[in-house]
Amino acid sequence: MGKKYVRILFCATVFVFALSICVSGLALAQDKAILLKVTNFLPPGHPASLAFDQWAKDLDKATNGKVKARLYHAGTLAAAVQQYDAVVKGIADVGNHVLGYTMNRFPLSEVLDLPLGFPSAVVVAKMYQDFYTKMKPKEFDDVKVLWFHGQGPGYVNTRSKPVEKMEDLKGMKMRCYGGNARFIQALGATPVAMPMGEVYDALSRGMVDGILSSLESLESYRTGEHLKYQTQNKRSAYGACFLVAMNKKTWNSLSPDIQKIIDHLSLEQYDKFGQAWNQGDEHAKIYLTQKGVKFINLTPQEEQRWVDKGAKPILADYVSRMKEKNLPGDKALETVQTFLKAYH
Repeated sequence: MGKKYVRILFCATVFVFALSICVSGLALAQDKAILLKVTNFLPPGHPASLAFDQWAKDLDKATNGKVKARLYHAGTLAAAVQQYDAVVKGIADVGNHVLGYTMNRFPLSEVLDLPLGFPSAVVVAKMYQDFYTKMKPKEFDDVKVLWFHGQGPGYVNTRSKPVEKMEDLKGMKMRCYGGNARFIQALGATPVAMPMGEVYDALSRGMVDGILSSLESLESYRTGEHLKYQTQNKRSAYGACFLVAMNKKTWNSLSPDIQKIIDHLSLEQYDKFGQAWNQGDEHAKIYLTQKGVKFINLTPQEEQRWVDKGAKPILADYVSRMKEKNLPGDKALETVQTFLKAYH
């Protein structure tokens, strides 16, 4: 009887021990943090990349360590043109994509890159938020939109020849991308498409005479080293819209409370990323000034000429193309122009 009791006690002890291991393992599994892979093609020290780093820290803190983000800067997970597809296919959980790098994929949202006269990156970010809230383009339905952000105003920058009037652009070869090609061509220059990584050498060798670019980009890609002039065509300055999106399967796998936290943080990023881009522009202006770059402001009359000759035909063409696609281009254009009126 004594031996039997010992055997029963031993088995019970083993069972309790095994059960405790299972429970502990389950608890550890439940406590294990969710890791989000975030792809970003911009270099680590870029203002937007630093803003991403801060977002990751804020996400960790807001979820009490339940969700962590691992950032892959400098295109180490996906190239610039593949950011969106990387998210859709699940290669990355979150990605940072430039809409203009995949022309015709987001037709209605092309309006966000047109020469509308963007005053600053903060205003641009707010305009993107207003546009998405009001228009809700279906072209983003295959991802979970987190937020939009973008560079400051894009201006005309030249190697050796100052541009003070439209005629000065005639015959000049200008590096640009997306819809900017039609804009610069309407002003008399020849658009040249090339990857941003090739622009530095192209400018140094005189293969192109200039580049359409924001201030910040002239420093981060060092292209400002080969420039002498920047013409700030403020009323026809273009933008470059970035989309930060999450894979839908990843989003749907998150609990409602985590989703709520991420949505809340996303709303804060419009201003935070806008401020980051603005700071990049301010720092770049100091850098360019030290390099001896001369900043040129167009006269009000010349500004209007650039709007009439370069911008308006591009805007009209956008509306026409959207009509052919049965998309509300007229409403989209009216939405962004109405928003920008307060800043012109």
